[in-house]
Amino acid sequence: MAEISDYGDSGELEESPGFTTDDEADFVEEMDEEEIKSYVGHLLDDAISYSDDELGQDRITSGKYYSGHIPEQDDEGRSGVVSYDVRDTVNSILPSMMRIFFGTKNILTFTPNGPEDVQMAEQCSDYINNLLMEQQPDFFNTMMSVFQDALIRRTGVMKYWWEEAESVKSSKFSGLDEQQAQMIAGEEDVESVEMEQTDQTPDGIPLFNVTVKRRIKKGKIRVEALPPEEFLIDRRAKSVNEADIVSHRSYKTISELTSLGYDPEMLEEHSSNDGAFGSNEEFISRHSDTPDRGRTHMEPAQRKVLYCESYINLDVDQDGISELRRICTIGNSHNVVDNGPCDYIPFVLFCPAPEPHTAIGASITDIVADIQRIKSAILRNVMDSLVMAVNPRMLVLENAVNLKDVLNTEVGSVIRARSPGAVTQLDMPFVGSQALPILGMLDEIKSTRTGITKASQGMDSENLQSATRLAVDSTVKAAQAHIELIARIFAESGLKPLYKGILQLIHKHQDREMMARLRNQWIPIDPRYWDADMDVMVDIPLGAGNDMEKMQFLSTIAQKQETLLQQYGLENPIVNLGQYHTTLSRMVQLAGFKDPEAFFGDPAQYQAPPQEPPQPTPEEQYIQIQAQKAQSDAQNDMGKLELEREKMIRLDDREKDRIESQAELSIMDMQAKYNTQMDGSKLKAMMDRDREEMKQNAALLQAQLAQQQQAEQQYQQQMLAQMQQPPQSPPNA
Repeated sequence: MAEISDYGDSGELEESPGFTTDDEADFVEEMDEEEIKSYVGHLLDDAISYSDDELGQDRITSGKYYSGHIPEQDDEGRSGVVSYDVRDTVNSILPSMMRIFFGTKNILTFTPNGPEDVQMAEQCSDYINNLLMEQQPDFFNTMMSVFQDALIRRTGVMKYWWEEAESVKSSKFSGLDEQQAQMIAGEEDVESVEMEQTDQTPDGIPLFNVTVKRRIKKGKIRVEALPPEEFLIDRRAKSVNEADIVSHRSYKTISELTSLGYDPEMLEEHSSNDGAFGSNEEFISRHSDTPDRGRTHMEPAQRKVLYCESYINLDVDQDGISELRRICTIGNSHNVVDNGPCDYIPFVLFCPAPEPHTAIGASITDIVADIQRIKSAILRNVMDSLVMAVNPRMLVLENAVNLKDVLNTEVGSVIRARSPGAVTQLDMPFVGSQALPILGMLDEIKSTRTGITKASQGMDSENLQSATRLAVDSTVKAAQAHIELIARIFAESGLKPLYKGILQLIHKHQDREMMARLRNQWIPIDPRYWDADMDVMVDIPLGAGNDMEKMQFLSTIAQKQETLLQQYGLENPIVNLGQYHTTLSRMVQLAGFKDPEAFFGDPAQYQAPPQEPPQPTPEEQYIQIQAQKAQSDAQNDMGKLELEREKMIRLDDREKDRIESQAELSIMDMQAKYNTQMDGSKLKAMMDRDREEMKQNAALLQAQLAQQQQAEQQYQQQMLAQMQQPPQSPPNA
């Protein structure tokens, strides 16, 4: 349909410019399968070429530098020693990096978009940090692998996705009646029910044994560190989100792909006997000890198929706007087997030295490799000079010396010669000491590039003892600045997109409320009501100064906060319990403990117990006793009056019955005596008059009772008012 922009002057709907009408859209043809296959195949081939021929070769070389295989030995018989500058530098950075990211409870925190979202943002931060740190298997090793790949091979790649897991569980129940069995059979996720009658109750009700099979579907977040050769990206990409193609290349077995719903016969056509990446040099260099190639007798279901999961911006419907699509292909010909829209790219990149306007930057190897080559060459010459000085060459007269004796280097061995002077030693001076300043200069150059020095590592005790504290602090802070910059780059470019992507996945796929243990409490959470567009803030301990300085500074802050709380109370505008708790938590984390909640509780979750009423003063106690006494007396008097009233009413009823009986008897006697009819109405009127008089007396008694009760209440109020007044000083004599 045409997009509507506004109403025109005529009142009819107008079409927005740049959009097609229904009639025009009928002539626009969508891309067919062959066009999609051709376009995707072209992008994949170029990305594979870029990864294998350019990036892959650099990564192979970087791995050899790290393992000490470069530079190779030049001449046989000469020294082959290698300076491990790349390994030493990487291993110096990596511990600090892991401590920065795993030394705190929350790596990153979500920031609310409004004041009403503060509690939700805190809950979201706690849950996702808990999900990654505690619920992900081997998350520590995953992050370490990513960091190592980034420091050594330019880029570390992490993939995250939502995985739908399915499990089958059987439960058996015994001694159930028919109604209980039906209730269990009607529960959610029940796949099959088996009932067997075993017994019956004394009342004749049959009992059953019930076996229930449940198929439980449970989704979860998965993260994985990808091997560098499995990640493909456009060579002109500026970032993951701006690339023409981003793909995960892997080799899966026919069995794995069949379980995903693909046709086994089609998979068999594109399978291979070669193992995973059987011809990839990068893969072979990393698995040289365990080759996985040339398996000619592989079980058919275990044959490998090239599987590429690609994310491409493609205008399939030809409307002029490209949409992000997930396209899966198999085989070297890139046959499309899955094609559908998607809303995110599940890859994040970690690069220690990013280059502007490109997705792939530099690594520590690129910075230190030349230093390793030069130092290795110098060390080899020094070692050769030492060997030649210790074991000099010999000058011998031909046919005058036994050559076997000359070549025998055993200490104290005899050289048989036919004439004196037939064997002469060629002295070679040791010149290695002249090369030592060059090695020191190269170390300084490396320190300038990386910030890693012996002093910053605490290994240069002589210089540390002779230098001032200011100089030592400057040296240490210079090294920390380089490491903290790398940590900041990793957090901003890698972990931020990871956290935001995981939040969106949880918000999209977590379709029910669940219980989670956060801050040592089990609380219900429902990610469906979270704001998926919240921003992420780095919460790792970055900043100048070492841990000792930070601890001292935090101790000073804690003392100031304690003083202010003591002077001005808990409700003051300068500091509150929450800020004091934050200071204590930071101190605990700097001390090396990950969970501050084990030491200090969160004041936000504290619920004060109900306050007991204050104890009354002696005067107040006296007033209470007098009031209770007066109330008791009033109740007694009221009780007596009530008894009198009830007695009067009962007496009235008995007296009425007696008078009526006597009147009837009198009337009957007079009628019998005088044989005449008596008018009983007059007698009845007389008795009613007497009864009315008695009712008036009862009402009067009730009024006296109410008046007495009111007087007692006024007396109690006067006593309370007198006790609440301040005591008056006696007049002067």
